[in-house]
This record gives sequence, C-alpha cells and structure tokens, in this order.
Amino acid sequence: MNYFTKDDFKKEWLGKSSGLGGYYNQCVTLFKEFLKKAGYPNPGRAIGGSGGAREIWYRRDLLGYVDYFNFEQIGHPGDWFIWDSVYGWYKGIYYGHVAMLIKDNGNGTGQFLGMNQGTNLSPANIQTLTYNGSCGVLHYKGYSNPTSGSGITVFNAANLVAEHAIATLTVDSVAIREGSPTGNVLKRVNKGYQFEYYYKVVANGHRWVVNKDKTQLMAISGSEVQGKDTWATFSAIEDDANPSDTIELVQEDGVATFTVDGIRARYDSPTGNVCKIYNSGDKIRYYWKYIGNGHRYVVYKDGDKKVFVAVSATEDKSKMWATFTVPEEEKKEESKPSASETSKPTTTDYTKNVKGYGIDLSEHNGSDIDLSQYDFVVLRSNWWTTEDKKFEYFANKCEELNIPYGVYCYDYCGDEATALEQAKYTHELIKSRNIQLGVWMDMEDSSTKPGEPGWKEQNGLLTKEHCSMVCKVFCDYFKSQGYYTGVYTSRSWIGQYVDTDYPLWIAAWNQDDGNVNSDNSDIAVIHQYTSNPFDKDVIYHDIDFYKSDPKSDEPKKDDPKKDENGSNTGKDDSKNDKNDENSSDSVKNDTINVSGINKLIELLLKIVEKIFKLFK
Repeated sequence: MNYFTKDDFKKEWLGKSSGLGGYYNQCVTLFKEFLKKAGYPNPGRAIGGSGGAREIWYRRDLLGYVDYFNFEQIGHPGDWFIWDSVYGWYKGIYYGHVAMLIKDNGNGTGQFLGMNQGTNLSPANIQTLTYNGSCGVLHYKGYSNPTSGSGITVFNAANLVAEHAIATLTVDSVAIREGSPTGNVLKRVNKGYQFEYYYKVVANGHRWVVNKDKTQLMAISGSEVQGKDTWATFSAIEDDANPSDTIELVQEDGVATFTVDGIRARYDSPTGNVCKIYNSGDKIRYYWKYIGNGHRYVVYKDGDKKVFVAVSATEDKSKMWATFTVPEEEKKEESKPSASETSKPTTTDYTKNVKGYGIDLSEHNGSDIDLSQYDFVVLRSNWWTTEDKKFEYFANKCEELNIPYGVYCYDYCGDEATALEQAKYTHELIKSRNIQLGVWMDMEDSSTKPGEPGWKEQNGLLTKEHCSMVCKVFCDYFKSQGYYTGVYTSRSWIGQYVDTDYPLWIAAWNQDDGNVNSDNSDIAVIHQYTSNPFDKDVIYHDIDFYKSDPKSDEPKKDDPKKDENGSNTGKDDSKNDKNDENSSDSVKNDTINVSGINKLIELLLKIVEKIFKLFK
C-alpha cells in the first residue's frame, strides 16, 4: 500500500484523461487510477457484475478492497462515494457512479472529483452532486493525513428506525421534503408546527423524522450528532402513552452494563417519554426483555411504570450496546444454599435431549484446536464463491481423526441467480468428501467493523423475502443432490428474516458463559449454545439422522457395469477368471461375504475407538 494525501491525487488528475482498463474517461477509470496509485495489483481489471460503478460497492469483498479501504456509511473529503442508480441506466442495467468527495457544501450536496461528469466522457473535473442515492463509501487506509471533523452519512431508506411520536418545532422555516433528504421542498413550516412521525434517520448532515408512508421528511436538528443544534421537542402519542400492559414481555432477570454512551430510557414503551440517560459503564437490574421497534430492550419497574431501555441497535444481537451478567444475589444463593434448602435443589436440565457435543470452525480459528474431544465438527467451506482458507486443513483433520463433519456456506449473494451460483460453488468444494452432518446455509448479517451495519443491511437485502429466497435456493439445490441440508441463523431471525421449512441450526447463546443454558430441541436439530471461547454446538439427534446420500456422477460408457448398490461387480473379473474356476454365482457369494466382513471390521473399529476414548 502506498501513502499519499487526497490533495496529491486531486492535483495529479484534475483536468486529465485516462483509458486505464480499456474504457476512456469513464467514472470507474479514475477510480482505477486511484487503485494504481495505491499499489493495488492489476488495477485495470474488470469490476465484474454489470460492469458498472455500483459494483465497486456490491463486489468490494470479492475484489479484495478490504486491504485498501474501510467500508463506511459516513463519508469525509477524500472518500469515494458510490451511487447505485442515480445516474440512470443503459440497456436495462443500472450502472451508477463513483467519485471522490472534495468538499461538503452543507446543503445535502458536495463537490466531487470524477470523470464522465457534466458532459459525456469528460476528463476529471469537479462537479456538485447530491449525496442522495449513494449506497456506500470507501475510505482509503493509506492517506498520510487522515481525514477529521464531522462526516456525512449516506442516506439509505434501509436505515430508517421505527419510532412513533410527535415532533414540535422550536425554530422557523424548516423544509418538509419529499421522499428523501434532498427531495423537493413540499412546504416550509415554523415554530410550533407539530409533525407526527413513525420513523427517524440520520443522513446528509441532519437528523430527520419521517411520516407513516415515508413520503415526507422533516429535519429536526442541524447536526447528525444527537442532542446538538436541535430544532424540535418530542412527545409520545397519547394513545401509546401507557402501552406496557399490552406489550408482551419475556421474563428474564439480569444486570446490563452499557458499553456506549447516550442510551435513553423511556417510560411505558419503546417510544415513551425519556426519563433517564445511561452511559458506558452504567449498570441496571432488569426483569424482562422485549424485541421490537428495531431494537432489543431490557425492562425494569420505576414505581408503577415500566422503563424500556434499548440494549442493541438492531433486533438481533449483531450490534449490542451492553453486556450481561447474572444478578449478584442469585450468584450468592447458588454458592451458599441456606439450611432450609433441600440437598437437591430443583434445576432445569437443558442437556436432556443432547446427543452429542461439537464445534464449528472457519479460518478465523486457530489450527491448534484439539478436535478429538468433540463428537462432530461443522466447517465453513466458503463465503459466497471464495473458499475458506482453512477448510481443506480442517476437513482433512476431521477425516484423519474419523470425526463426522458437516459444512456451511456464509451468504453473500444479491439475487436468485447468484444464490444458485453460490450453492453450486459450495457443491464443487465438497462433492468428493464424506459429509456426515449436513450442508448448511449460514444466514446472518455480521459487520466487518463494530457499530457498522452488516452487508445485507447496507445493500438493502436485509428483508424476509430476500433471506428466505436465498435459503430456499441453496437448500433446494442440495436436497436435489442428495444431501441433508438446512439453515443456520439466530433464533431472533426465525420468522422475522428467515421463513423456511428446512431443518434449523440456531444460534442462541443466552448468558454466553460456555455452558448449555437452554434447550432448543423444539425448533432446531443443532444448537450453537455459546461463542465462549469459540462457537460450540450440540446436536439433538444421533449422527445418522444427518446423513447424506449424494448423487454420484454418471459412469462413463466404458466403465465396468455397476450394480444397483454402486458396487463395481466387474472390477476383479480377470482375477476371478485366473484364480477361481467356480461359477458366477459363487463370485456373487464371495462379494456378499466380503461386504459382511467389511461391515464387521468397521463395527470392531468403532468399538475399539470408544474403548480408547474411555481410557484416554
């Protein structure tokens, strides 16, 4: 990686032309010149996909940009903004645009350095462009002078957070815009105006509230920073003022310790009046939990009111704002039972349905893990169409130790065609191996950086329709190939993002203390019960339950004839002719006897292995 400043690149290319990569003065041409200056190998290579600038964002992992850029939703001068479709389409394909931000104009637009701007195939020039329609930002890691100051958040409708309340303006001349932060001004409203909103979002230098049908946006702050330069006050809707009695809460006793600042506690509902602010290090004792309104909440009582406090930026556990522990008094009771307690306290046995203990591994795990202590292993074979760097190593290790294993593919596809491509790539990796614990679609949306949205969320793919489609395409394909197959996902995603009839392998860590703290055999066949110190699992059925019977390739025309069981009945015919003058019926009987001997040997080996484990 080469180090330089954004101004170095601007001075070098402003007013210049290029044909790097075979296309003259296209927007992606200037981006490729940046890659060349950065030291990226083969900078003129095709972007792939549709070939348009939008693919810089959607194929960023596959193109290996992670070594050169941070993937952001907040941009600063010097960062490359990628637009999805704002610059139109050609022959039915949206190509988008890519350009470097030079300066923010402070009104939802910025000055951008790019090619093919203003006039067709124009040299690198600076144009004023709207942020609207940009799907992501690439921040170069090799800037010798890192950017600083406030950034600009890319507007993305997928980032809307549900919140129902009334905003009352405290300033004059605030614009209500149509559909987006840079949409047409529908009207201007003044101090005292009340706006009923159902969503909120941070974008384009402001904080916004959005009406029910998402057609009107009103800025309620002159800054993206919460609490800074506010333009309104807020009140809960009267009908929702005391809804806690109708909200279905789940009982859970615990202590939450916050890891971020500025978490608002609200009376009676997730949208109730703010009653307190919690910061990093603050602890609260709670008695219930609730998932909804775009967050995970813990709930405690304050007098006759319930207090809702968000502990996650999302409804799953991908962006947690707190850690959790068991209440101190419960620990004491467990360690020092009173004399009045019975000698055998009543406890729930969460392992009564467990048939085996295992682990799931990927290239992120060390190579020195002792696999022999586990009954099974599940390996990441690939993500999208990239093989996991340690798949072959771990698979060979499992086979060497005679440990049953399955595989999973981490999803990174955008449509039905790429979902099938992903499945076929997985099949090519595993078709020659003995998969005994199924082939699984890993359906989640983790982020490469803490606090950032995941890949699906960033690209508008975090929907029930999309996620369920990917699972169906993957599992349908492997079922047709004869494999036991299913879906890995978190318990909170079931029904929300994943709707499937295939078997489930679910992640539910609970206290995440390394122990099995729940029984999920009612909905899953495998349970990932902890990530401490790495991902561990239990199965609720014997190994044979997960067995596959993959289809074999059709024999070639000149292959010896195979019997209905796949046995090569003609393989040793020449030897039989030389060494045995008995009839063909005798040969068949010999084959049957050999098969029986093989089964007996296999059974004896299993018995020896179990005895070895007992005395290990």
